[in-house]
Amino acid sequence: MKNLLLALLLLTSACVTTSQEGEQMRQDIASLKSDLKNEIATANAERTKTAAEQQQRAKALQDALDQLSRASRKSGADMAVDLEKAQNDVAALRGQIEVLQHRLDALDKQGQDERMTLQTVSQFMAQRQKELEHPTDRVGLYNLARQKLEANQPAQARPLLQDFLTRYPKDEFAANAQYWLGETYYAEKKWNDAIVEFQKVLKEYKGSEKVPDALLKIGMSFQAQGDCQNALLFYEEVQQSHKSSASAKTARERAGECRKKKK
Repeated sequence: MKNLLLALLLLTSACVTTSQEGEQMRQDIASLKSDLKNEIATANAERTKTAAEQQQRAKALQDALDQLSRASRKSGADMAVDLEKAQNDVAALRGQIEVLQHRLDALDKQGQDERMTLQTVSQFMAQRQKELEHPTDRVGLYNLARQKLEANQPAQARPLLQDFLTRYPKDEFAANAQYWLGETYYAEKKWNDAIVEFQKVLKEYKGSEKVPDALLKIGMSFQAQGDCQNALLFYEEVQQSHKSSASAKTARERAGECRKKKK
């Protein structure tokens, strides 16, 4: 029991930031629950055995009391011998029953404690599972959102990124989070929603390294809707203001595609 509680405390103090750590935590808790259930099953089996033994002793006590009653109705030397033996038997059986009752009380207390611990572990597991699905610490929240996006789950990544920006608007990852929020809409081909979120990178995080990427994706969102006129404005901005960025090369290629279509 103490080992289980210690392990639970260690798990409680852990900060889960990756899916691998989360999976390991789930396995550890499942192992804890299994061990605890085994302890409860063992205690229940012992309690059943002790209760049966107590029942046997109770029957033996009743037999001894009957014998004592019979002995009390006898006369002479035989009565004295039988009466003393019956009294000794009754005293011994009462002592055994008292010991068994103490054991049953202890087992009941142990079972109650273990059931409460199992309930605590189950509640803890439910809470940690909730935290795994939607952590609140900045690193865990950001990393999980990125993992969801990389796994092509933009709808699952979006609320995580929105929560991150609400909780940590001035964080060093905030500009990246804003950009990835735009990417969640871009991945779903919701071009106008994507443009709105990418523009927030330009407005709220002007010095971020994500600015050229946001400019490029705004242009690509316009181009995806057949609006090369607006797309070219953003492609040219990337090339002029961020010449050395990787986005500038892509913007040049995309601008070439737009110009070919104009011709």
